[in-house]
Amino acid sequence: RNLLLSYKINPRKAIIEKNMSASTESAPNPQPPNYPKLTVIVTVLLAIGFGLAYGVLALDKSNKEIYDSKIQTLRDGDLQWIYLGLVLLGRTIALLNFAPAGYKNGLKGNIRSNPFFFETQDQDEKGKRTMVLYQEDGTNGMYNRSNRSVQHLVENSGAFFAMIGPVGFVFPKQTCALVGFFCAGRVMHQRGYSQRYGKHAMGFVLSTFSIATMEGLALIAFFKAQELL
Repeated sequence: RNLLLSYKINPRKAIIEKNMSASTESAPNPQPPNYPKLTVIVTVLLAIGFGLAYGVLALDKSNKEIYDSKIQTLRDGDLQWIYLGLVLLGRTIALLNFAPAGYKNGLKGNIRSNPFFFETQDQDEKGKRTMVLYQEDGTNGMYNRSNRSVQHLVENSGAFFAMIGPVGFVFPKQTCALVGFFCAGRVMHQRGYSQRYGKHAMGFVLSTFSIATMEGLALIAFFKAQELL
């Protein structure tokens, strides 16, 4: 019934949804991005990262004078705004990566690893096109998902890479540790993703919170230089 209604409104969309349902156990229910909700989600992640960053710094009792002198350097040069800009960039990248996920709502399994859904130009006698997806099975499927993990790395990590230098200047040991956790998370992500969709979750969580904590350190640097913390 839903498929018939969808066909009357948008025949091509209905054909795509039928193909998805036939080839997987999915029940497509695409939803447009809810940007206010996504803004809350990425803000909560930043708040968690800020808390983790604050806790990590609280455990480090050494070299307080060095940290303070570096914060003073930021203050003297009015450089703290760079750190806030990096946080805004990081949260924007996170929001933009979460936004398309709503269109995959209802899809389950390896089909979710597809970044695009293609279709052939040729049509059958009923005018239907064939959907083209990543091959899921065997070593070809593992290869596809492994490379998709690399794409996720590039898509999610721009601000993290940009922060290593500026945040590392103020908090070098913490930055080094976060880079280590991030790298471990990305290896876990790729290894799990190659096996099947869903097994990358632990790697995703570890790398995501490494990014959020790095942003938390950048936000602390901003607050301290502004004398708000």
